[in-house]
Amino acid sequence: MSAGIETPASGRRASDAEALVRFVLRAYPGRVALSASFGGGGVVLAHMLSRIDIRVPVLFLDTGFHFPETIAFKNRFAQRYGLQVVDLLAAPGAAPDTLYRTDPDRCCQLRKVEPMRRALAGFDVWITALRRDQSETRRSIEEIEHHQIDGRIILKVMPLARWGRGDVAAYLRANDVSSHPLLEQGYTSIGCWPCTRPTVAGEAERAGRWSGTGKTECGLHALGGAGRS
Repeated sequence: MSAGIETPASGRRASDAEALVRFVLRAYPGRVALSASFGGGGVVLAHMLSRIDIRVPVLFLDTGFHFPETIAFKNRFAQRYGLQVVDLLAAPGAAPDTLYRTDPDRCCQLRKVEPMRRALAGFDVWITALRRDQSETRRSIEEIEHHQIDGRIILKVMPLARWGRGDVAAYLRANDVSSHPLLEQGYTSIGCWPCTRPTVAGEAERAGRWSGTGKTECGLHALGGAGRS
């Protein structure tokens, strides 16, 4: 196990996740980015990154609709650990403020998918905190996948793919890492405030996202899906 990381509940999983992050940073120097919403497992990876190389950019999709608690937590976390957070914004004037009401898919496309697509043009490796247990749509993800985005192959790395929600919580406790304050108010998956509600006992982790609309994903992680291997 890597020095300095104590994970009595997660054990080997935390060690393996950090080893994978270290590996891709060595293999692709200067060509790796982490995306994090600072609501869940991304905090784990951001903390690992702070112990490995704080020069690696942490991409944050600033949609303009985050809870104030999200922005405040992101800023505190980045300052505490010295992270290089890069705020990604929609193209000026591209998405009307009320678009989430009339066309939430288009809103996500303009505020999340397109800014991330533009940002990833500068990297060969995209690290993200997706987990298999989060939803049915994520059940088959692997730790390492190859995706084709805009005609080129990018390595998508998901070190927490086989983790459970309890592993995330255990890691944060064991390493004295703060979590998003809204988690204590019943929010189990935190996105934009118009499209996120707290969940109740027995609901799936992401049940509070786009509740009642039939929408389950923003489309961000379908980016390059046609090239998945």
